[in-house]
Amino acid sequence: MKTLAINILSIGSADISSRLIGLIAITYLARILGPENIGILSIGMAIFTYASIISTMGLPSIGVRSISTRKSSTTHLVKQIITARCFLSTFSFVLGLGIIMFWVPNQNIRNICILYLFSLFPSALMLEWLFQGYSKMKTLAIGRSLGMITYLLIIIGIVSNSQDIYWVPFAWCAGLFVQAVYLWISYKIYCTPDNYSEQHLDLFKIIKEGLPIGISGLISHSVIQFPIIYLGFFSTAENTGIFSVAFRFVIFLLVLDRVFYAIFFPTISKTYKDSIEKLEKHIIWSLKIVTNVSLFVAVILFMMGGDIISIIFGSQYHDSILIFKILLFYFILTFNNSVFTFTLIGIEKEHLYTKSISFGAALFILIFLLPISLPPTIIVAIALAVNEGASMIMMVYYLRKSISINFISRIFLPLSVYLIFSLHNYLFKSYFSTHTTIIIIFSTLFAIAISTGINRNDINTLKYYIK
Repeated sequence: MKTLAINILSIGSADISSRLIGLIAITYLARILGPENIGILSIGMAIFTYASIISTMGLPSIGVRSISTRKSSTTHLVKQIITARCFLSTFSFVLGLGIIMFWVPNQNIRNICILYLFSLFPSALMLEWLFQGYSKMKTLAIGRSLGMITYLLIIIGIVSNSQDIYWVPFAWCAGLFVQAVYLWISYKIYCTPDNYSEQHLDLFKIIKEGLPIGISGLISHSVIQFPIIYLGFFSTAENTGIFSVAFRFVIFLLVLDRVFYAIFFPTISKTYKDSIEKLEKHIIWSLKIVTNVSLFVAVILFMMGGDIISIIFGSQYHDSILIFKILLFYFILTFNNSVFTFTLIGIEKEHLYTKSISFGAALFILIFLLPISLPPTIIVAIALAVNEGASMIMMVYYLRKSISINFISRIFLPLSVYLIFSLHNYLFKSYFSTHTTIIIIFSTLFAIAISTGINRNDINTLKYYIK
């Protein structure tokens, strides 16, 4: 348990610091460059994300699972995955370059997108999956922090006006390169050579193995990045920037999701190998903790959203406030979906995860086809929440076939409490005094805790893991 506590502290501090540095960077850029240029950078990052999904193709998850279950030689696995990722990165770069040159007419956006694509190559050399599989979270923490600090220092040192926008993708690439170099040095120091005999590198075999997870990631991240692309092509760069600011803040909050992934995904794989009963207990406890944390955070930020957006990013991003409050639903559902996602992948049912997010993606697309008379920034925020909600319903449906858990009481009842709170607050907040607002917040938090069924034993278990 001491090792787990160190891992939680390490990966938690790393993710919080890297997300915080990222938030500082976007705050600085938002004030220096303005909404329009932030929109251009967001489009470039979205294109890079699409390309990186192809270059990754589920291989890191395969690596984590193989390392945590000791399925193969570490040396051979590293060589195999890195070679496959370099091959896929080259393919993705060429494909992305062709699409950008053909489909992006704006020269400024085109140049930014191309510069971001160069980050594919340092990304291909990343060994985060290796250290995650070995639960060496301290190494991951240092690597991520070094990369983000490099990114921030270059931005603050060079970017001072809109003419310096091209340095931003360069800074991102440099940060990834520094992180990759550190992880490789750590690999050479800490990972002792195993009994590795030269084996044939069957790249297409391991790519095929990671394909189900890769396709799932492609669908999932395509949905996440689509709003930026949609607003960039069918709205304005300024609206893209307005949405991006709210979305980036939510992404910062999802550091909690990343901590859960890094710590509990390997644990789920190991627990499943022991017995289904242990897995059920682990899932129930995880749902209680994750649901309470996500809803508690959302309740507080829903009340403070307007002040936070204005203070951090400036009054020019006032239109981001309502978008942020809608995206809090996306935050809650994404965080809770982590439990179901990692369970399906951990028990080697990736195809059911793919089916679930495909259903969510279908409803996501349907939102854009409906004749809704709302601003495009609001539509995309609603579509993201609907996508996560639909995916959750399908994953719960599949898991109930093999795991005896009452998901209705664990998830949907607490979500109903938050929905009532948010609608009530949005419609009647102007009638509340400060004292009344505080009472409503504490009453809502208490109702959420009661509805999730969390008890003293669950809290003691959490303390036991942390100690």
